[in-house]
Amino acid sequence: MAEHTSSSITIEAAPADVMAVIADFARYPDWTGEVKEAEVLETDAQGRAEQVRLVMDAGAIKDDQVLAYT
Repeated sequence: MAEHTSSSITIEAAPADVMAVIADFARYPDWTGEVKEAEVLETDAQGRAEQVRLVMDAGAIKDDQVLAYT
């Protein structure tokens, strides 16, 4: 059975600056230790990621996943 969690934080930065960081999937391995590889598989007409492959290694949990962004 799936569980639901939620949390929030306040980021002292302009929304556009935050979006620039979280949308830069290729750099995820630089700042997220668990992400070992990140590859944008598909983009929309504006160049935004629509499908991203992430290879994760968080010790006991290892995963290769493809995420869809709409």
